[in-house]
Amino acid sequence: MISRTASLASLTFLYLSIGSLNIAAASGVEGDFLHNVDQDIINDYSDLYNISSGDLDNYSEIDITNSSDSSSAIIQYSPGIKANNRAKIKQSGHSNSASINQVGRNNVAYIKQDGSNNTAAIGQIGGNSEALISQDGNHNLAVIGQANFSGQGSQLSIDQKGNHNVAFMAGSGGDNLGISQDGHDFAIVNASSSMRIFINQAN
Repeated sequence: MISRTASLASLTFLYLSIGSLNIAAASGVEGDFLHNVDQDIINDYSDLYNISSGDLDNYSEIDITNSSDSSSAIIQYSPGIKANNRAKIKQSGHSNSASINQVGRNNVAYIKQDGSNNTAAIGQIGGNSEALISQDGNHNLAVIGQANFSGQGSQLSIDQKGNHNVAFMAGSGGDNLGISQDGHDFAIVNASSSMRIFINQAN
């Protein structure tokens, strides 16, 4: 059974433990960050990215509509002022779970869930990370872990449509990855620095 919660510590463990393992059935390499994500979700992400926290440490937003038995949490920690982390969770449906954990500066994370019994988690440590998870369907699981300690950040996205998709992604500085799944797919990806990978899984 897969736990419906994911802490920053467990996301970091994911990043460290999967090493060079790359698993993706029926995959093709042909795109980049945000590939195959619906345009309205890209627009939402762009709006979030362009928000300036100004004199505030961080910015966070949770938008829940037509939902029941769902949970969402955003945790941001950065010493000092103007950390400029930005995070948003948007949920619609039933029994969904979403969490974002940010430690550092200039990180951006967005989770969009529409459906039932979906679980999504993003953990970012360091600076200049960008991550997006979009789930449209039921019983999907997506986890992104990022650790960036240099000036160059990583960009990771997971787009899940349909039911029973599972995706785990981990990346560090310079990574540019996008996973697109359309039902009953499974992927684990850990990229080395400056890799550009797109995985499209279709039945």
